[in-house]
Amino acid sequence: MITLLIFWGSYIGGSIMALFRNPAYAFAVYQAIYFLYPQQRWWRHMVPNFSYSFTTVVLMAVVLLVYFKRHNKNKLLASPHFRWMYFVGAAYFAATFWAFVPHLHNIALTYFIKLIIIMSIAYKLIDSHERLKIALYGYIFGSWYISYLTFQVGRNAGDRVQGIGTVDSPESNGIAAAIAPALMFCLYYFWTSEKLVKKGIFVLAGAFIANGLVLINSRGAFLAVVVGAAYFMFHMFFSSFQRKFQKATVIAICLGGLAGAAVIVDASFIERIKTMQNTEVDKSKETGATRIEFWKAAFQMSLDHPAGAGYRTFNILADFYIPHDINTGGHRARAVHSTWFEVLTEMGYHGLLFFILMLWACYKGNKKARAVLRRQNKVDAYFLVFAIEASLITYLVAVTFLNRSRAEILYWLVLFCAVAYNIYYLKNKDADNVSNRTSGNRAITHPT
Repeated sequence: MITLLIFWGSYIGGSIMALFRNPAYAFAVYQAIYFLYPQQRWWRHMVPNFSYSFTTVVLMAVVLLVYFKRHNKNKLLASPHFRWMYFVGAAYFAATFWAFVPHLHNIALTYFIKLIIIMSIAYKLIDSHERLKIALYGYIFGSWYISYLTFQVGRNAGDRVQGIGTVDSPESNGIAAAIAPALMFCLYYFWTSEKLVKKGIFVLAGAFIANGLVLINSRGAFLAVVVGAAYFMFHMFFSSFQRKFQKATVIAICLGGLAGAAVIVDASFIERIKTMQNTEVDKSKETGATRIEFWKAAFQMSLDHPAGAGYRTFNILADFYIPHDINTGGHRARAVHSTWFEVLTEMGYHGLLFFILMLWACYKGNKKARAVLRRQNKVDAYFLVFAIEASLITYLVAVTFLNRSRAEILYWLVLFCAVAYNIYYLKNKDADNVSNRTSGNRAITHPT
């Protein structure tokens, strides 16, 4: 009953809010449906069987048309993030002409183009700080639901949880990577929320997500959270741009996080994390370190196919490049287990360049946005940009060990960076420059 209330409340309630209150709720509904994934949950027989994701995209398009005049100034090509995203899409399209399995590549290409179109619509809808907050809340909510589902299911596959994934992240490592970045936003909103009730909500959401990661037992997601949280906390603590009691808050969050970890971490999780110390490839059995051999094979493959060879190139050709004395777990058609090498083998060197430039645009755009926000003395928005950046870093660390080059969450995070660049930099830079000239003050350059 609770799950059905969550589903119908998100789907119907969010749609009503999108139509009559704020168009950004349309994207929040899309996020909720992505995580709820009603077609594959145990309660699927209790809801009508049709494409909820398609109807939410239609909803996004409808509210965009309704508010078209208001959103027309929100130009997609003004964002370098989207310009490079379109180049990535073009590189994947180009691989169609030399893909090893054209019909499978065309299916993957179709989904990828749909994803890029959906992100473009979302960018047009999310054009203010308030609307960005709605999208981030939607991401936290969806991540909380997956963690709640993980808690309900428990470890049903040895020391791991299986069968809780989404349409593009069906296995456990992928869904762990999908929810890990949400912890950065939980940290941020816990810190900036003034009401205790709100703080409590983000503590609860963060606790569920952290517990979900422990139950899933993903080493990559654990490493990703450590790196992302360290990046965010470092800038919160050492930045010269501070809120009142900011350093003390950072210390309190760290101590609280350690105390919470002591409660939720169990022996199984600790034993799995310990295996990260083993970086030696054991030829007699497959281990985490075996992925190094996959990456070497992918590089050799790229020399023979520099333009890439389409969907799942590595899986198809792996047997020709992985040394035969390496145990790959019983079958030779293996995934490369790295987004970077997935892009290289599927889209080629030019595709990898476009992919990296898209991420570089995120970094440069965030830096420009923070510079404007610092001059305007907007502390909360300034650190929100850091939280978005930390979440993207978290995801990139996690997917270094997974094939997620066309993942929904990756492009959501790029979208958040592009939106932050638009609302904090593009929409403010002219007024900011006028203000600087009027006051005669030299612009402050922030060291970070």
